[in-house]
Amino acid sequence: MGKMSGESNGQTLHAKSLAFKHPITEKEMFLEAKLPEYFQELLEKLEEGRPPNPPG
Repeated sequence: MGKMSGESNGQTLHAKSLAFKHPITEKEMFLEAKLPEYFQELLEKLEEGRPPNPPG
């Protein structure tokens, strides 16, 4: 599930897009996803030089 606003508890990983060939149909698949809100808030804090909120 998602985290609370600005919270980081370990690695934060996001793929903006993924492309692969479907293993059964061999159709080219392309998926896109926006950053989750908590992730965007964390990036903004880091860009401003503020530390992320500690977990807990």
